[in-house]
Amino acid sequence: MHAFLTGFLLTIVAYLLASWLFARSGYFSLLNPVLVATTLIILSLQLLNIEYSTYLQGARYLSMMLGPATVALAVPIAMHGKTIKKRLRPIGLALLASSIVAVCSSIGLAWLMGADRAILVGLSVKAATMPIALELAQSLGGVIPLTAAFVFFTGILGATIGPFIFKWMNVQRDDIRGLSMGVTSHVIGTAAEFKHSQEAGSYASLGMSLNGIFTAIVIPVLYFLLF
Repeated sequence: MHAFLTGFLLTIVAYLLASWLFARSGYFSLLNPVLVATTLIILSLQLLNIEYSTYLQGARYLSMMLGPATVALAVPIAMHGKTIKKRLRPIGLALLASSIVAVCSSIGLAWLMGADRAILVGLSVKAATMPIALELAQSLGGVIPLTAAFVFFTGILGATIGPFIFKWMNVQRDDIRGLSMGVTSHVIGTAAEFKHSQEAGSYASLGMSLNGIFTAIVIPVLYFLLF
């Protein structure tokens, strides 16, 4: 019971505080709720001298909802289904280009720097959403904690600096920014885009879903060809 209260309640309270701060800041991207909540949890565990294993016993009940929550993102996609169907060709080309660049650039740089197979596997799936990335990493012999860290960092990085890049490049169309964020920053970026607009969040959901499918198909094939 103590472990449940520690992990479950601490996560809920930290996220509520982070969401409040995010809203009070006018949705300033550097104060992303996931980033702030994670920081608050880490500091709380350190200050209260709570073992991570104890925290995880309660937090795992929330982790079990990650899969259903990801699937539920299909609802906003369906809401914009007619518009999306008219843009399937540019969406498909953008997905293909961005996914290939994301995988090849990260793996290529790591390989040139002498990274081992576990790191290469983790980097290859980092742009996929967490449930897909972890399943792929496990099946390919990757290190689960390392892969989770790569996925988390990728999502946070995109969600925090993405809005600044959109502003710098004068990207004003919600479908373009949403799809870009969903493909590169999966569910964390998608959640951030829903704060921007419903349309941006819908296209982010689409990008995240399609990139997850693409990654699940292509990465195992590349893995067996290269290794």
